[in-house]
Amino acid sequence: MSIVITGAGAVTPAGDGLEPLWNSAREGTSHLATIDRFDAGDYACPVAGQAAFDAEAELPSRFVKRTDRFTHLAVHSVRRALADAGVTVGTDVAPERTGVMVGNILGGWEFAERELRKLWTDGPRAVSPYQATAWFPAAPQGNICIDQGIKGPARTFVADRASGAYALIGGAETLLRDRADVVLAGGVEAPLSPYGWLCLETSGLVAKARGSLAPHELYRPFDAGHGGSVFAEGSVFLVLERREHAERRGARILGELAGWGVSTDGYMPYYTVEPTGQVLGRAMRTATERAGITGGDLGAVFAHGSGIPFEDVTEGYALHEAFGENAARLPVTAPKSGFGHLLGAAAPADAALALRAMAAGSVPPTVNLDRRAPGIDLDLVRGAARPAPDWEHTLVVSRGLGGVNACLLLRR
Repeated sequence: MSIVITGAGAVTPAGDGLEPLWNSAREGTSHLATIDRFDAGDYACPVAGQAAFDAEAELPSRFVKRTDRFTHLAVHSVRRALADAGVTVGTDVAPERTGVMVGNILGGWEFAERELRKLWTDGPRAVSPYQATAWFPAAPQGNICIDQGIKGPARTFVADRASGAYALIGGAETLLRDRADVVLAGGVEAPLSPYGWLCLETSGLVAKARGSLAPHELYRPFDAGHGGSVFAEGSVFLVLERREHAERRGARILGELAGWGVSTDGYMPYYTVEPTGQVLGRAMRTATERAGITGGDLGAVFAHGSGIPFEDVTEGYALHEAFGENAARLPVTAPKSGFGHLLGAAAPADAALALRAMAAGSVPPTVNLDRRAPGIDLDLVRGAARPAPDWEHTLVVSRGLGGVNACLLLRR
């Protein structure tokens, strides 16, 4: 029994829809710029990927008023994914047989900060009655179900930057257990608020502004000048189905989620990762073995590519640990350096891009990769997209604080 992807929806700094994201990734275009949502001048990283999404123009005004931006992004991208798959809940699939799996990290702090400011300045009666339901990480999950009339399995995964990968795995496993016929799986993040951005800064993951680099040059995975991640807002959702269900309704199949693997480093200090790459490598190997392939069958790797020096180097170690001599010949890319690390939506974005890239036979480049960092022995795709006409399998790597690892194997 195989799990296939039949639709994709995205709202990212590249634009509304998957096609703008793919075009910018293929061309190596950067969408990172100085934050204009609030005054970020005193932050270590005043740069982000900002989505030009007007919620008032796309969603009912009452809905926008009582929910946070991360819910707006999620609901809109889910609508796009369903339209792309040609699925209407209640017509093409029963509400009870439709599931939702969401990856998120920070929750809705833009809404929460505004209301907390009212609490401290004007008192509790000034706070929105929707405060309790607008900010918490599971808010998009509930609002997607309400918006689409979904009554099947629904879960939210909070596993740091691997959250979106866990959501996709959760969706696949729900289908394999026959608890749903269609699952909307993906992730969302809207971290652009003063407190949310401060949380990211204090995590130690952000790239610090440097006078020698322009804003769009700050995110540099695997480059000798790497110094951390530049984060972004956005939402990406995929429509997952069992192959027989998709074929029965005549769906267009974009690709297959053929394997996955998870592991946890369990390494101290908690904020970093196990230094040899062995545990992450085990998750990579598990994903390929589940798909019935070896490292020699892989056509490319969409790396986690955080730009954090220790994580970049250990990701390289993990690839060699998992695939031995094949690791040196594998094209490795991190196109997220052009639009920003989407946190809970990062792995779904990489998965959607990998499907599009395999269909086009072209591996998108890593932006800002000028000179490889010491200790990284990988075939890094940089400068321009690389033709790959016979590309059949892609590994997507995702990892989080404390060594939470989740890897996906996609088949064309």
